[in-house]
Amino acid sequence: MCAYRHGQASSRVSEAFAFGPVPSRRLGRSLGVNNIPPKACTYSCVYCQLGKAVSVSTQRRAFYPPEEVAAAVQERLRAAYAQGQGVDYITVVPDGEPTLDLHLGRLLTLLKRLGVPVAVITNGSLLWQDEVRSALCLADWVSLKADAAGEGPWRRVDRPHRALRLSQILRGMAAFREQFGAFLATETMLVWGANDSAKELEAIADLVASLRPIPLTSPCPSGRRRRAGYCRQRRAHCWRCTPR
Repeated sequence: MCAYRHGQASSRVSEAFAFGPVPSRRLGRSLGVNNIPPKACTYSCVYCQLGKAVSVSTQRRAFYPPEEVAAAVQERLRAAYAQGQGVDYITVVPDGEPTLDLHLGRLLTLLKRLGVPVAVITNGSLLWQDEVRSALCLADWVSLKADAAGEGPWRRVDRPHRALRLSQILRGMAAFREQFGAFLATETMLVWGANDSAKELEAIADLVASLRPIPLTSPCPSGRRRRAGYCRQRRAHCWRCTPR
């Protein structure tokens, strides 16, 4: 009876910190990681599927022990393999902003030891901090939010914490692009009447171009994992594989 209860508790912990794997258009089979409490974010985006953020903050904090999170991910990974499911990426994509985690760097170091490429999906709002850029440089794949290039549209769409400044964030993104040697992606959500004017669209396009994201939407199918290289199948540089 005690062993059964322990197993139930272990399963609940694993589910709290890790989920999936689930299909991702950009990352293939993705095993998700929750490293912060739900709806803790630097933004309260108008389009967020979770609704209004519970806690909008720029203060980085220690939420969960990174060893516990990594152990839960490892357990989930083993379960996926036991069920015959492949995992292309371990993705830090909580219901909030992952860089609010003070121990993000330590967590990424532990996750990389599991032998699967690690991705982080962030809004990029804290990249003006040296320690945040250093932590994210440990990832194999990072996605940055680029919803706006102008102060007005940015505040209307992303509804940031009052202490944040777009100019500071954009400088942080540019600095990260120069530091980061792996695969960078961007994502943009257009909201009718908020950031979709011709002027703003041109500014967003210029912003994305300056970040030089890798033009890849998903891992190549039917490939053997190798080091990054040019993939003729997708005519782009690909982390996951090259044709056999």
